[in-house]
Parts: sequence; C-alpha cells; structure tokens
Amino acid sequence: MRRPAGALCLLGVLMLLAACGDSAAGTDGGDGGGNELTGRTFVSTEDVGIPGGGPLDLTFTDDGRLLATAGCNSANGPVELSGGRLVSDLGLTEMGCEPAVMASDEWLVELLSAEPAWELADDVLVLTAGDQTVSLTDRDVLEPPVELTGRQWDIDGLTDGATASSVPVGVTPFLRIDGDALTGHTGCNAIDGTVTIDGDTLTVADLGMTDMACNGATGYVEDVVLAALDGAVRFSITADRLSLEAPSGFGVQAVSAG
Repeated sequence: MRRPAGALCLLGVLMLLAACGDSAAGTDGGDGGGNELTGRTFVSTEDVGIPGGGPLDLTFTDDGRLLATAGCNSANGPVELSGGRLVSDLGLTEMGCEPAVMASDEWLVELLSAEPAWELADDVLVLTAGDQTVSLTDRDVLEPPVELTGRQWDIDGLTDGATASSVPVGVTPFLRIDGDALTGHTGCNAIDGTVTIDGDTLTVADLGMTDMACNGATGYVEDVVLAALDGAVRFSITADRLSLEAPSGFGVQAVSAG
C-alpha cells in the first residue's frame, strides 16, 4: 500500500477501551474469539453516513492488531475480539485532510469506542453499536488478488526500514517471477536468481546482476530493492498490488503490469 513519507505522525494512545457490555457470538463457524478475522481486510460498500463518503477499512493483522481508517487518518493498535465484541486500544495518526473528510476521524473513533458487537457471515462482517450498523465485505472478494507468478511487478514504492517513499521519476525497477525463476531490474542493473515460495514468504537464492555503477537516486533505489529481497521475505497481494518486506524492514511496493 502506498503511504507518503512524512505525512503521518503517530500520536500516543487516543483511546483506551475496556471490555464491557453484553456479548454477542460470532458466526461462520467461529467461537466469537475472532480467529476467523485474522489476516483479513474488510471494506464497507454501503453509505453508512461516514463524513466524506468513506469507506471504512478494517484490517485484522496476524499479530493481533487492528488497522482502521474511514477516509482520513489511520488507527492502529491491539484488538480483542473474544465474546463477540470488538475492543481496541488504538493510536491515531495526524494528517491534514479536507474538512469534510477530516470529520471521518471522529466518526471512526465514536464507532470503535462503542465496543461494537461483531458478526461474520461468510465474507460479510457486521458491526453493531447502538442504532448504528455497518456491513463490510472481505476485500479479497471485492477485489480478488492476482497471482504472484507469471507477471511483471513494476516497483513504485520503497521502504528503508524508517521511511517510505515513491520511486523517483525516470527510475523503473521491476520484478518478475516465473516458476522458480526471478528476473527483474533494480532501476540500474538487471538481476536474476531463483526463488522458493512457502505460504506468504519467498526466499531468493543465487542472485546475480549486471555490474553498472549506480549513484544518487538510482543507487538508493537499487540498495532498497536488493535489501528487500534479502532473507525470508514476507509478501502480500491486495488486488493488483504487491508488498514485499524483508526481515530487516526494507521493502518495496509494486503494481502488476499484467
């Protein structure tokens, strides 16, 4: 996902939410513990009164956190889902948005601080807080992820472990995986190697590349691309976008070129 460098400034904890109230059991074969939500992103598809139009976007990470946004700033922090209630302890970023969209932050805080009841039926997550009901659909259903292999991925975002940035204009790095073969370009040199894919992790071996000298912006892009391919690299695909993150924290974001 693309996130502009320097645009977000993480605040301290905005909300401290304690588990309370009536409980409601989750469905879809779950026990209300929320395991069926882990690793999934849900997006609202109907008008539920979000200032600026939304949508509400909720991601339940593998390490027990909730990432949430309703159009402006992003909330991020631990989430507890047992007992059929969504109870979170979140910090909110601070980013300037258009006034109408900025008001979505207050809407988001009000919804989550109410500790909404949640229910999952197939691929639809329903949150209920008082008279407010919000239905969200699994994003992979709305926008099925494309395959990792058999296509070119044009790199347009970089993460160096501390900051995120766009690829400079005129530099065109890309990656391609066909079977166990990796080919691509760092924006300066051509690369090739072998790749092993295991679940959501890929490992590159026997990486070779041409020997053109790189400096300045081109050299920086090459350094990040190579670092992002080092070690057991986690990858995720959302619709036609790929994110790679190495154990070092270096990573790249790319879009499918078909």
